[in-house]
Amino acid sequence: MPFAVGTVRDIPVRGALKLCGLTWSAECLWFSEAVSSQIASLDPISGKVVRRLDCPGVRTDLTTIGGRLLQVAGDDRVLRLVDPEDGELLGEFGNPRPGNVLCGLEATRHGLWLGYEDLRQVDLRDPDGFGLIDTFPVRHPIAGVTVSDSYLVYSDHDAAAINLYDVAARREVASYSVAGNPTGITWDGRRIWYCDFTTLQLRAIEVPGITKG
Repeated sequence: MPFAVGTVRDIPVRGALKLCGLTWSAECLWFSEAVSSQIASLDPISGKVVRRLDCPGVRTDLTTIGGRLLQVAGDDRVLRLVDPEDGELLGEFGNPRPGNVLCGLEATRHGLWLGYEDLRQVDLRDPDGFGLIDTFPVRHPIAGVTVSDSYLVYSDHDAAAINLYDVAARREVASYSVAGNPTGITWDGRRIWYCDFTTLQLRAIEVPGITKG
């Protein structure tokens, strides 16, 4: 049974109707919103949006890679590379598992993590060519993915839960019941942030022991 955990920060997002992706970069939160088809940068201290970029067909999750934004987009859930300064489209890459529901996305030094809602699995892939490195089966449907030093963390929208998977042990170790219904998710080095699809807020929780050592 999931442990209930309260939020430590809640930031309402004005004008948003369908929050989906979320990532942390350069002291800012970047989130994507599907109705406006935009990606926006938000200052987590002031709670103000400081930049908006058009990105047609925004779907599900978002990450940063090599100083650029990578967004799941379109009915085919392609990966769209976007310049964070002006929104220029820099490239577009096919869903590595065509026909499957790509929802979670995170880039780390280990590679690119892609979470599939229908398959209930997270792939770790080489960002150059998207070759498969490893696959991690999980227990619940995936709405968003992030990775800390030791854990794969994914959100379950319908169950209103955030789940932790120990990558080294290759097993799920904790589940947290959270406020609202989480979609996109990210980690800022201390807190887990998620998009609350229900109340249109960006929320943060703290989970003791999320990093090892």
